[in-house]
Amino acid sequence: MKIKGKIKNLWGGAYNKLPKEAVFKFTSGKDVYKTPPYDLFLAKYDLWASKAHCLSLYKQKIIDRDSAKAILSGLEEIEKLLEKGEFKLNPKKEDIHTNIESYLTEKIGIEKAGKLHTARSRNDQVAVATRLFVRDKVLQALEEIFLIVSALVSKAKEHKKTVMPGFTHHQHAMPTSFSHFLLLYAFVLLRDAKRFLHWFDVFNQNPLGAAAGFGTSFPIDQKFTSKLLGFEEPCENTLDPITNRWEAEAEYIFSLTIFLKHLSSLSQSLIIFSTPEFSFVSLPEEYTTGSSIMPQKKNPDILEVVKGKSAYLTGLLTGLLDLSQASFFGYNRDSQWSKYMLVQASLEVENIGKIFSELIRGLKVNKEKMKISSSKAFITATNLLENICFKYKIPFRVGKILIEKSIKYTEGKDKIDFSAFKKAKEEMGLEFEISKKEFLSLQKPEDFLKKNKSLGGPGEKAVKIAVQRAEKQLEFFKKALSSKKQRKRKALKECEKLIKSLS
Repeated sequence: MKIKGKIKNLWGGAYNKLPKEAVFKFTSGKDVYKTPPYDLFLAKYDLWASKAHCLSLYKQKIIDRDSAKAILSGLEEIEKLLEKGEFKLNPKKEDIHTNIESYLTEKIGIEKAGKLHTARSRNDQVAVATRLFVRDKVLQALEEIFLIVSALVSKAKEHKKTVMPGFTHHQHAMPTSFSHFLLLYAFVLLRDAKRFLHWFDVFNQNPLGAAAGFGTSFPIDQKFTSKLLGFEEPCENTLDPITNRWEAEAEYIFSLTIFLKHLSSLSQSLIIFSTPEFSFVSLPEEYTTGSSIMPQKKNPDILEVVKGKSAYLTGLLTGLLDLSQASFFGYNRDSQWSKYMLVQASLEVENIGKIFSELIRGLKVNKEKMKISSSKAFITATNLLENICFKYKIPFRVGKILIEKSIKYTEGKDKIDFSAFKKAKEEMGLEFEISKKEFLSLQKPEDFLKKNKSLGGPGEKAVKIAVQRAEKQLEFFKKALSSKKQRKRKALKECEKLIKSLS
């Protein structure tokens, strides 16, 4: 038997839209994709810090103009090679810092290149490069969060009146709206944004100048290099960034882990809601994957992978915190492992904002299925209870017993029978009258949403206010992010301006 065409994948024949490359990379990760040497992730930051350091040495008359020009020219050459992927690390040179210095030495000679390491150590060199790397990753995390929040808020606007069941203990509890559900995650992710922004308040300080941890007798200008690197100020103690090299990294990975925990919760809810048993939502097929054996399958792999990444990040965070345990002050080589945990964590969340936000925007919502489910399992019993207690001035505990008895006397149904309610009321000797029409109306999930008064709740007015507040917070955080990025751009521009003035 001859088969026409080529079989490219193990699955996909049932798909109209296959996943993009970014989705495969996100779900497959290190299974099939190579990770460059970890020091290459720090390379551009080491070059930036080296430029700032060289400019500072020249400004302070510690090195001469010709040496500064030659060093800066060599650093820019390395930068171009890096951009092309042509700067190769020699394992015998130990790390990126020595590789860069060795390249400069071969290029311009030790007489000039040998001056770059004046007043610094690999200790503050790696500390500043790492901190610059972490700072960029914090900025990136904020951008990823904003993409997802925007998608959640946009979807929430479409579903203010889309009623759905709320759950406690995985059981029907009270009615809510799909908008209310989505806004839950919008607000927790905005809180994550606040947590990432806090990193700048604590760690946007310059380690350069700490040298081996004990400063230097050379007349360096740490405020000048702080300006050129976009830091607020130098570190207040030279031993701090060396002894606690793990801490800025841990703050970032902690925030990243919490962020992933929140996405993990949202993912699990969407996985359950997309099962045939629920059928509340359908996932966009280009954000699912197929099976090697079952032709019909379109699996929620992205959502499951988010849960896996969340667990993995927890392990990295724990390892990083353990690395810090009982560290003797000053530099210790075990702190080197903080780099591996840092880079691994950052790799796990690449493109998560774009992928997850597009998945949210592509959700198809089955309003009718949600509505039907919102009328099951006495889900409106609490609404009935609250309204009866409020209108007829009945003590809440008495009212609760009344509704509980009414449920007991209603057999095989999803809503309380009026006759069962009357029986319970007479049995308890309660003297108030409620019409059958009002009684039945109070058991409609839509009635609960209309009457719900709680700020931040699923009521229509509350949801409208919540959407406005989410959009306002999102705009505030976006401006904060823009300000942080502008500071970085300004620092880079100033650095380049000074380099040009020397040439």
